[in-house]
Amino acid sequence: MASSSSSGLTFKLHPLVIVNISDHYTRVKSQTQPPHLSSNGGEGAAAAASPPPPPPRVFGCVIGVQRGRTVEIFNSFELLYDPSTHSLDRSFLEKKQELYKKVFPNFYILGWYSTGSDAQESDMHIHKADC
Repeated sequence: MASSSSSGLTFKLHPLVIVNISDHYTRVKSQTQPPHLSSNGGEGAAAAASPPPPPPRVFGCVIGVQRGRTVEIFNSFELLYDPSTHSLDRSFLEKKQELYKKVFPNFYILGWYSTGSDAQESDMHIHKADC
């Protein structure tokens, strides 16, 4: 579970975080990209000819603790992202943080995640505004 980085920090990532992010991505993808129709003619053939839509990007926070040079990520929660403004719903973030503090008073937001293969310019807008 632990791995070291070139910074001298040790990271511990609990499996629940990976499950949460995977679940978040899968739910958003299934809501935004309905299953393909069978290609037995009609609409299915037309749908098969068009390129598939790009995969959705999802955003969230990772929470845990840092003790000295060890960072332990215990959990995560999803965030609401507005692609038209390239911003996160700040009030939603603050409400989630408040709720987590009641249940896990020793956990802190350690960072945020997004899915996708590359960092995008809009990611820096989010990072500067919310971190």
